[in-house]
Amino acid sequence: MPAIIVNSLALTREQKTNLARDITRSFSENTGVPMDRIYVFFAGRELEDASMGGELFSEHPPKNIHGKFNESGS
Repeated sequence: MPAIIVNSLALTREQKTNLARDITRSFSENTGVPMDRIYVFFAGRELEDASMGGELFSEHPPKNIHGKFNESGS
């Protein structure tokens, strides 16, 4: 039973749903492991839990990151 862990800034539910489907399908196609035996875990981090260059993302977000990672309109 393969376990795939996705470490990322926080993702929306829709992003997790799409990624889980796509990652599982791709892993299964490339390895022959049945899809129902593949686990995908999401380890999301909020902007205040990550930094770059000594500054928290919540204080100085990288370009195009507002609220959830890649979520438009937030």
